[in-house]
Amino acid sequence: MPKRTTHTYSSEDAAREGPDSDLFVYYCKHCSSHVLITDTQLQKLPKRKTDKAYVLDKTKHLARLNVEEAGKVLLKRGEGKLEKQFRMNCLGCGLLVCYRSEEDLETTTFIYIVDGALTRQVYEKLLEAVQP
Repeated sequence: MPKRTTHTYSSEDAAREGPDSDLFVYYCKHCSSHVLITDTQLQKLPKRKTDKAYVLDKTKHLARLNVEEAGKVLLKRGEGKLEKQFRMNCLGCGLLVCYRSEEDLETTTFIYIVDGALTRQVYEKLLEAVQP
């Protein structure tokens, strides 16, 4: 006869959602498409001096992206300095939301999130629209 077990779950066992969650969901500021899930707030990340982009270190933080590849761009940064960017665009509107300095997304250490491209506010607006 097989053993039978009973599991009881309550609402206290469920994962937290909203502002108290351990995960932070970010949306495109232009079209409100879901772009990034991470375990840290963007405002707590360091910023680059050159373009004020947030620096997300994948070795320290979770990063799940919902983007499309947008190709490679070479930028001139000062006298005799070139920067290689592998850009990633929003799936919804095609605007630049982040980039990396290495070609392979899986092996890259840093993801640079363009300042002002993402927001968390869409979540709250959707709740207001759904609730009477």
